[in-house]
Amino acid sequence: MSGTIDANVIIIGSGVAGAMTACKLAQLGVRDIVIVEAGPRIDRAETVKKFRASPFIDSSSGYPNPDYAPRPDWNDAKNPYIEKTGPAFLNEEYLRVVGGTTWHWGGCTPRFRPVDFRLASAYGVGADWPVDYDTLEPFYTEAEEEIGIAGEEDDGSPRSKPYPMARIPSSYCDKVIAEGLKPMGITFNARPSARASRPYNGRGQCQGFGTCSPICPSGAQYAAIYHVEKAEKLGVRVVDTTRAERIHADGKITSVEARKPDGSLVTLRGKIYVVAANGIETPRLLLMSAGERRPRGIANTSGLVGRYFMEHPALTCRLKMPRPVYSSRGPESIVTSSDFRDGPFRRERPSSMLSIEHPPRFHETADGLLRQGLEPPKIDADVKDALTRMAEMNIGIEQLPDRQNGITLNWDKRDRAGQPLTRLYYSFGSYEQAGFAFARDMFKKIAASLQAQIVSLGDPVPQFHLMGMTRMGNDPKTSVADSFGRSHDHKNLFILSSSLFPSASSVNPTLTLAALCLRAGHEISRQLKVGN
Repeated sequence: MSGTIDANVIIIGSGVAGAMTACKLAQLGVRDIVIVEAGPRIDRAETVKKFRASPFIDSSSGYPNPDYAPRPDWNDAKNPYIEKTGPAFLNEEYLRVVGGTTWHWGGCTPRFRPVDFRLASAYGVGADWPVDYDTLEPFYTEAEEEIGIAGEEDDGSPRSKPYPMARIPSSYCDKVIAEGLKPMGITFNARPSARASRPYNGRGQCQGFGTCSPICPSGAQYAAIYHVEKAEKLGVRVVDTTRAERIHADGKITSVEARKPDGSLVTLRGKIYVVAANGIETPRLLLMSAGERRPRGIANTSGLVGRYFMEHPALTCRLKMPRPVYSSRGPESIVTSSDFRDGPFRRERPSSMLSIEHPPRFHETADGLLRQGLEPPKIDADVKDALTRMAEMNIGIEQLPDRQNGITLNWDKRDRAGQPLTRLYYSFGSYEQAGFAFARDMFKKIAASLQAQIVSLGDPVPQFHLMGMTRMGNDPKTSVADSFGRSHDHKNLFILSSSLFPSASSVNPTLTLAALCLRAGHEISRQLKVGN
């Protein structure tokens, strides 16, 4: 059965961008806001049970993947959601549920540094942003308070206020590694995280389960469902299981066409439209909205929607330490080294972020030993020895924006919802290869300094940081949106997603996205009032 939903503001996507934008608008006095989410509502306790029962162990295990709102699932080879077309490929993961992908994120929330916003000006590579650090700093502070960030040092990013909460204490493993790397001159600082180090806004203190991704069982780690529920208390309507599939425009955006699981259509009409899906679904929706008048899609006069995809490809090194360090105690990541984030080297190789990781690796460890032919009771002792002596480190690198990297749509093939399949072209240039070479060399030196054995050091892996593809900028010819995320082509369309990022830095994008959304909220409110 078809229907129509009218509102002042239509927000597509209920993740951190959509939920925080809705909250901000409601706090500013904007009324009649609707959030539309393709996926269903989920329950934390029920999702934990499903994860425990899942035969697969990845960050999406236990979460729904219905036909009406499909997502990448690399355990299902028969139903691909993203097609590889380039020389490199990363198995990207994300969720389509109310609250978005922050249900299963790692909760790491560093700020960009001031120089990260002017990479091209400072080092002659990449791109500059149309907004600078000083402009965004008050919104960084507000985002940290809204999310509830635990941290300590400024890490090279000037602050107007301290973190809302004290840092998460270092684990024993962190302390052993930090001490062992002092001769190399490597220093570690607390990694800012969206985990409560004390009771905060209804969230209990972190209990150190170590399963931050795929889910925090206690809810101490922030997820955007908190802002969804906060928005609802402020009068925002949330419409779930309603997949936006086409945006209509006549100069300005006039409506959004969405579909329910039973196939019925819903027409969404508003004064302001906000596309706040993730870094892939946002450009995908804009491209799917192509028509006779706009064969390139919505907001795509520049031809750059779907271009300049970036990630933070990472190398992960597992070490066998000379003595037990009990790695999997506490949150997944507590400390990080910023020693390689900035310097003149960025003209030739990427900024890098070195972190100590604590993911529980029981399944991988036991599987590896079983494949070696070990059996009980010997395998019991060997699993214990391997797990207690294992340490894991990660080096994620900055990727330069490259126009050829990005998505197109394959209209000849369809996903389970009947939509065109997403095709991702992805590659690494000499800049990124220099970053990988640096990381491999660094891990060898780290192993030697720790007197540890390298157990595994594989190919680049994804960190699920989906950036670029609707880049912001001042020139409509070279960007899709302005510094507020407002489309150059359609003044009542705002794009609020990490797809806005013109460059990537080497740190997690969520806090910067949240700050951009809070800033955009003021501009959307102003524009609505001017329009009235």
